[in-house]
Amino acid sequence: MSFTTAGHTVEENEFVSNYLDPGIHEAKIQKIEYFESAGGTPGMKITHEGRPEGDSPGQTAETTWWLSPNAWTYTKDRLVIMADKLEVREGLDAINVEGPEEYVRAVAPLFQGKTARWKFAGEEIAGKEGKANWTKAGLAGYGFIEALGTNPSKLKFDPASKWDMKKLPVADSEVPSSNGVSTEETSSNSDDDPWIS
Repeated sequence: MSFTTAGHTVEENEFVSNYLDPGIHEAKIQKIEYFESAGGTPGMKITHEGRPEGDSPGQTAETTWWLSPNAWTYTKDRLVIMADKLEVREGLDAINVEGPEEYVRAVAPLFQGKTARWKFAGEEIAGKEGKANWTKAGLAGYGFIEALGTNPSKLKFDPASKWDMKKLPVADSEVPSSNGVSTEETSSNSDDDPWIS
């Protein structure tokens, strides 16, 4: 085997995630599905798809809203806001069923395929087995939707806000420390520095 790079060309590809980043995006509701947590709590999973770029499908984000008796008030508020903005409130109010699974089956066709401008909040998730932390986007709790024609947009996203971006706590061992050494002593601008060429 010969080790050489002569004549070898490489096209650098930019990584494109399959998932929406936290922020404000034009997206459509791809699907709404019923599911239960491992503990049996009923919920609805809402999958949004961002605008496709070129031949690539749109990036997605999933949001979970729970349907337990304690969570229903919160979920009901979000559904009413969404129905008002997407102009399907009359259809939502006409749904009257007993079980959470039946409810999701009835609600899904009202919202699927509806497009709007959405605010997705971020949550930092710890990486597993030495992998880097990553950020999951899901619908924000409040101020999360507006019609595409709204001009100027009233949705606001602030990555420094704890409501828009939930960060993992930083362990004391991760906080940089000078250990009593001044910056002048630790930085090097000499010609001996192997990183400077």
